[in-house]
Amino acid sequence: MAPEWDYQRRRDEGDFGDANFVTSKELRAGLAEILNRVAFGGEQIVVKRHGKPFVAIVATYDLQACQALEDHNDVQELERAEAAGELEDTVPWEEVRGKPGLGE
Repeated sequence: MAPEWDYQRRRDEGDFGDANFVTSKELRAGLAEILNRVAFGGEQIVVKRHGKPFVAIVATYDLQACQALEDHNDVQELERAEAAGELEDTVPWEEVRGKPGLGE
């Protein structure tokens, strides 16, 4: 059985798992080395600015995994909303696209 999705807990507790931390000053001084650690060593780096997490540097495959998970969750939410009859008043994207201020 898959573990329960714990995004809320991780966010609330500031839990970044086994990610390593660097300061923005350390990032500036060692950018090439840090990028190599991420790209070739599979590390996840959280950059802190003023002692607080600011941004994360992850390998492209980690980003793709996050995006795939987000897409999966979007599909599940859409299926749930359809089953609950919550989509009756929605407008298809094809009708919105191209209207000024509503889509490209």
